[in-house]
Amino acid sequence: MAGILNYEKMRIYKKQPITMLRSLGYGMNDLNGSAWGTLVGSYLMLFLTTYAGLNAGLVGTMLFALKIVDMVVCGVIGGVSDQLFRTAIGRRFGRRHSLFLIGAIVTLLCFPLLFTVHVGSYLWYFIVLLLLDTAQSFNSIAYETLATEMTDKANERVKMSSVRMFISAFGTFAVTGLPAILLSVLGNDSATAYTISGIVFGIFLFLGTMITWYTTWEFSPTYVENFEKKNRVEETRNYRTALNEYRNVMRTKACRRTCIIYFVSYFAKDCFNTSFFFYVAFMLGLSQAMAQTASSLSLIGLFVVPVATLCMYKFGPKWLWTVAFSMMIAVLAYYSALYLLNIQLSNAVAFATILALTALFQVGRQTMEYTVWNVIPLVPDVDSLVSTKLRAGTFAACQTFTRKLTGAVGSALVGWVLAFGGFDKSQSVQSDSAQLAIMTVFIVIPFICLAYSLYLIRSFNLNPQTHKVIKDEIARLQQGGKKSDVDPHTRRVVEDLTGYSYAEIWDADK
Repeated sequence: MAGILNYEKMRIYKKQPITMLRSLGYGMNDLNGSAWGTLVGSYLMLFLTTYAGLNAGLVGTMLFALKIVDMVVCGVIGGVSDQLFRTAIGRRFGRRHSLFLIGAIVTLLCFPLLFTVHVGSYLWYFIVLLLLDTAQSFNSIAYETLATEMTDKANERVKMSSVRMFISAFGTFAVTGLPAILLSVLGNDSATAYTISGIVFGIFLFLGTMITWYTTWEFSPTYVENFEKKNRVEETRNYRTALNEYRNVMRTKACRRTCIIYFVSYFAKDCFNTSFFFYVAFMLGLSQAMAQTASSLSLIGLFVVPVATLCMYKFGPKWLWTVAFSMMIAVLAYYSALYLLNIQLSNAVAFATILALTALFQVGRQTMEYTVWNVIPLVPDVDSLVSTKLRAGTFAACQTFTRKLTGAVGSALVGWVLAFGGFDKSQSVQSDSAQLAIMTVFIVIPFICLAYSLYLIRSFNLNPQTHKVIKDEIARLQQGGKKSDVDPHTRRVVEDLTGYSYAEIWDADK
């Protein structure tokens, strides 16, 4: 079968100009990523504890257990995706695009099931969440490789990621905005609002993924084979070698540092988002609809993306991250002052306050997310310079697992801390220990994580300019250039981004 395929004429392998319309098609799959991350990081815990009648601590444990299972799933999918071009299915449907088809179908079938009410049924929600987590792994691992494989130009990747983040901002708004509208129409205690939202999201996430599947392409099997064959060390493929690939990817400084910044900053965001609903309902005494309305200010992200794009070109990711983390920390400081000074607000003033603070936090959050998603497509090339291999799928698996872990551990930690503090969802006024527990996950943990993120970005120097140095050096070495002929500037950039001495790079054993 593989012998009769003309890869040059197949849509999934045929390169096209990176137009704005093509970038829009590429970005549509991020409706999945933004919707799923926002859902798990925001109101899934509230739905399961309030409508499904599950214990917050046990929900946290369930979400954490799911991530342990998902760690294995991500590891398998990432390694398999990189090698799928060796199979008949991978050559016919694409080693990345075949994953999209599986993920889209499972999402369409299972997403609506998540928000049906099965009181006390931990098993139901565990199974549905496991299927959806697996579907997200298929989608995400395929997706995170595409920008790297569709173009080698950093400015085109920035354009694609910018459009993607614009769509992501809309997805985040939709996930929070639709339930808010339905709650206001159907009543603040209506589980039907969430069920209808689940049906609508399932359909639109499926369509988003299929649009991306249809409008994008990937490296052809011939290209991958030609790139790797010069330096390929023949080895038996097994689970041990797959684990070794993950370990080697994470030894590269840019890969490791990106995943750490990604984890810590998103963990702060997820803890804040998950506990925000508890803070609004049980600390301020406002309704769920008001909390959802405040969260729907994620719509601001649509206006942040164009500004962030200009700043990315002019100042780079380090500057953008600094601005984002500083804004988010400022919001946390204000909330801390309200609590520590025991300032009492009327409902109207409290609602106006959370709207203003949420707007500022959303600007910081969107800037943070925009920055990391413009950095991630640049990272696999740094690993390729180290290893002579195209392991974007392996890095995507590491990055996807990182994202899922932040959402699950964030939700799990909120559940555990609330349970430890004696939180009782049946009480409108919580005990002092329960209030302290809410403030711990709402303020203290996010503050520590964001402060650490500021520390980490001090020495992070991957940007479009240094990425071009990496790509030029790969091209030079691919054409037979000698490592001894490297110029001093390139050597400094390579050693800074890879974490290896220059003599150790371009080694197929890594």
